Amino acid sequence: MLIGDLPIQCARRYPDKTALVSEENRLTYREFNRRVNCLADSLMKLGLAAGDKVAVLSRNNIEMFEICFAAAKTGMVWVPVNFRLVPSELKFVLNDAEIGILFVGDTFKDQVEAIRSEITVPHIVDIGAPYEEMIRSGSPEEPESSVKPDDLFAIFYTSGTTGGPKGVMLSHENFLSAVINHTIAYKLGPNDVSLHVQPCYHTMEASMVLCHFYVGGTNVMVTNFNGHEFWKLVEKEKITNITLVYTGLVDILDAYKEGGYKLGTLRSYSVGGQTTPVPILKRAVEVLGPDIIFVVYGLTEASPLVAYLPKEDYSLEGDGLKRLGSVGKELFSCHVRIVDKDDNDVKPGEVGEIIAHGPNVMKGYWKRPEETEETLRGGWLHTGDMGMFDEDGYIYVIDRKKDLIISGGENISPHEIEDALHLHPAVYECAAIGIPDERWGEQVKAVVVLAKNAQVTEKELIEFCAKHLARYKLPKTVDFVDALPKDPVGKIQKKVLREQYAK
Repeated sequence: MLIGDLPIQCARRYPDKTALVSEENRLTYREFNRRVNCLADSLMKLGLAAGDKVAVLSRNNIEMFEICFAAAKTGMVWVPVNFRLVPSELKFVLNDAEIGILFVGDTFKDQVEAIRSEITVPHIVDIGAPYEEMIRSGSPEEPESSVKPDDLFAIFYTSGTTGGPKGVMLSHENFLSAVINHTIAYKLGPNDVSLHVQPCYHTMEASMVLCHFYVGGTNVMVTNFNGHEFWKLVEKEKITNITLVYTGLVDILDAYKEGGYKLGTLRSYSVGGQTTPVPILKRAVEVLGPDIIFVVYGLTEASPLVAYLPKEDYSLEGDGLKRLGSVGKELFSCHVRIVDKDDNDVKPGEVGEIIAHGPNVMKGYWKRPEETEETLRGGWLHTGDMGMFDEDGYIYVIDRKKDLIISGGENISPHEIEDALHLHPAVYECAAIGIPDERWGEQVKAVVVLAKNAQVTEKELIEFCAKHLARYKLPKTVDFVDALPKDPVGKIQKKVLREQYAK
């Protein structure tokens, strides 16, 4: 089976079932597959062929996945573009990927027009009347295809440390293996309805959409997130699943308490994207119950998941509570190791780099052979994340290599500091970073957003942390801010904070 086969299978098995919901728009599997075929035919009539890049710059909507599957059926390559990029970054991605056609959502037309003379894209189509004309003029017959499992399915751009964003190349086999892994982990079936809040230019959200095309479930897409709106959608659309970073979980928990909502059909909330403070997970279990929350871990280069902690593996007491601080065990077709700088396995309890191998691991970085070789050295994906195994094989992510604070020769995990800060009732959100220090190399700074109507001083917070942390790990200073910088998914951007405070 290939990615392009998924809508065909669902159109055959569940023709009249709702496949996708976006605002007031709803499509059955039969109608969705027909529109995909029409679009695929129109793409080929434009002269596009297998291997050509088909980009989409849009917020979450049905059209994004019509474009995805039209590309997949014809052997073209889907490139979902981050709509938060500044013009120089957008120009880089479109030129670097050698885009053959770009589909643009209504709110991004001006953004593209501003760089039109600087990009080498032969076809640009507005998602609106021009797009619908392509659907009307295309043939609804299934396109002929010679796509193979190892052919390129998509390029997802992720942040690069030098030379602009990096294009992660994922084959049909990569992404389909991830879809199967996720379907098993989430225990998805045709009765599931997933809510998609995170932008679908992220592999996590895109893979979850495709999971429902694998099992015949329903996808509900929204462009804005609000805790109260979430609970209303659970009731209205019978939502069963959602995946968000922990900052979104906090909003949902607050709204649940304030609005007196019911769990209803919700059966799983997976939290990932960045390490979740244990106090927040404990609160989630206490508020929503032990059968809702589970933790996932991965990265774009792995399509994206490599490990997960199912609901059955943790509790709020004993070893179960300890495991709540882990990301569980490796996924079914993925092999995870933790190694030292020479790629030798470390013992349980020792910290090393997390590396992974499996059919979900990327083909490499687009047009970056040296970085590909370095990241995939020895045939293993080197994640750049530091972690350790416990005696039972559970994985604990300590921190990103680049986020570790090194003070006086000691490695300090920001995650450990943030866990301590979150134990204080006045702390709503926080981030711990290392800032330059002439004597120690780096010192720990905490940046804190206070809970509503809460008050606490810098001195009080540092003294509070001293009850939970060794002295060398304590924040030397605490800044109180109204909000922390976040990316579109809700991940706290520590790089932005480090740059800000380095000045």
